[in-house]
Amino acid sequence: MSPTPTLSQQSDQIARHESAGRLSGRTCMVTGGTSGIGYAIAERFLLEGASTIILVGRSEERLRRAAEKLTPSTKLSTTSQKVQLLVGDVGEAGGWMRELEQNMANVDVLVNAAGISVSNLLTKLDLSDISSILRTNLEGAILTSRAFLRAAIRSRVRNRKASPSEGTPASKCIINISSLLALKAGTGAVPYAASKAGLLGLTRALAAENATSSRNMAIRCNAIVPGYIATPMIEGFSPGEVERLTSLIPLQRFGDPKEIADAAVFLAQNEYANNCVLNLDGGLSAV
Repeated sequence: MSPTPTLSQQSDQIARHESAGRLSGRTCMVTGGTSGIGYAIAERFLLEGASTIILVGRSEERLRRAAEKLTPSTKLSTTSQKVQLLVGDVGEAGGWMRELEQNMANVDVLVNAAGISVSNLLTKLDLSDISSILRTNLEGAILTSRAFLRAAIRSRVRNRKASPSEGTPASKCIINISSLLALKAGTGAVPYAASKAGLLGLTRALAAENATSSRNMAIRCNAIVPGYIATPMIEGFSPGEVERLTSLIPLQRFGDPKEIADAAVFLAQNEYANNCVLNLDGGLSAV
């Protein structure tokens, strides 16, 4: 049996795609966009022509580092550049909801990628860890989605009064990043699995509710269900654990964040994708 390739070698093997400008002129907000899947989506959205990317996170330092990587030749400003920064904890969004809604005034695509995990048996988890996971992964997505919908309705009404438009505008879209653990049992991740399963319920409910409550404005809601992806969340895995897990995956490797970003672009620009749940796990859910 050939040795399992390292995560960096796996990343090098992923095909790189040329931009097709599929998100030209769109404004996109990505929570959890400083690393991993969120960062890869922000990077790909820029390559696809997005006019503005708003990165949301708790740490201004991490946000600035991510933005500098996304636009290395640009001296950053939090207000005027292509990559904008919004410092805040989505798990505590109630305290800055007004600011969040104001920053969503022109957002076309919201990606709920913020997520944390604490690996331990439920009986050994601190109550604070359980609450933090649920607040960040699930409640945070609910609150940001609420702010997005409220801002979208307000902007639509304002724009119609200012200059009634002809034709049907491109729809707005929410993309929730769930996890295979929402569907396939694992050990040591009960609150995480519950929060990610909740995101699938959120996706279904919003896809149905938006059809009747968004004042004739199309707002789609979709989800991505990644399996094991080579992100900082799995950097603590031992070589033995990586080898064991990859041996279980039919494609014999972890996914690359750029492959999840490919799916996010599709969901963002396909006007008939609503309550669309994309499984990207290398076939692991089939075995």
